[in-house]
Amino acid sequence: MLRDLTFAQWKGVLCVILLAGLVSSCLRLPPVLGDGSVTKIDWQMLEWSGIERVYGIYVPETVLDPAPLVFVLHGGGGSASKTWSQEHGRSWQALADEHGFVLVLPEGISDPGDTSGHHWNDCRTGLDPAVIATTEDDVGFIMHLIENVSTTTAIDAARVYATGASNGGMMTYRLAIEAGQQFAAVAAIIANLPDPSACGQPSVPIPMLIMNGTDDPVMPDDGGCVANASCQRGRVLSTLDTVSFWVGANGAASDPTVVRLPNRAWFDNSRVTVYRFDGGSQGADVIYYRVLGGGHNVPGFESDSRIARAIAGPKNRDIDGPTEIWAFFQRYEQP
Repeated sequence: MLRDLTFAQWKGVLCVILLAGLVSSCLRLPPVLGDGSVTKIDWQMLEWSGIERVYGIYVPETVLDPAPLVFVLHGGGGSASKTWSQEHGRSWQALADEHGFVLVLPEGISDPGDTSGHHWNDCRTGLDPAVIATTEDDVGFIMHLIENVSTTTAIDAARVYATGASNGGMMTYRLAIEAGQQFAAVAAIIANLPDPSACGQPSVPIPMLIMNGTDDPVMPDDGGCVANASCQRGRVLSTLDTVSFWVGANGAASDPTVVRLPNRAWFDNSRVTVYRFDGGSQGADVIYYRVLGGGHNVPGFESDSRIARAIAGPKNRDIDGPTEIWAFFQRYEQP
């Protein structure tokens, strides 16, 4: 059949082949930053509990000795590499470069039938195994990563932090509940606690930042089913109940100090109000960023697309989420 093609048709076939080869070659290249330089994150694999696990480690050129360590956990259906290439991943790299801390991006377990998406075992119950089937010891995996990274890089054990968005935020709650003594502070974005939960109560108070949008179509601000009405992905508490849980667990004051942040991006139809529940001398602080009009995304200065808004809801552009979280982390270290 190819022998019967005209010269013009042959040109078309060759163009398609060349284009496919170019795209394939590009897909094999490492991620590239906006300035054209290749990123320096080191992707590694290790065996944990009989499974090959993936993580990335980023050590900036100018790193503190010893260095604070920040874990950034991807959302459900995402991956460590996707988080690294997204806006908030780039923000975390810039912050690491500026402040000299080490970044680690662990990866959850592959989703059923889709190896490009991953999930964390975050204390939810009643999940549809065709959607989320992970039962792995992700807390143990991340604790192992702390030890593993410490063998090659001088890490300040008093300044280890964790943050994550969505499923990664819910996994951050689990870390705070089951391994709070390992972290100086944690921050959960667009995430609420499971209802019911397979996890118990925190063993120690831990500084907690919660950053949630009120117009989130995936993680309901008022609580209920995650992502859809069928509850295949479980149920969660409301944001206010999640905040109340941590205020009680941390022994923080019930009356917060309230600060309304400047409305820098009036066109995004979103405002941010910060509620600070003081932990005093015996407890731990709880900071709640109420993103009025915010959707299922990390606040940041870059614009979002119509497709992104249709799926995740509106994006607040008054603040940069990672910058706010790092400013929070900087205030805390373990004794």
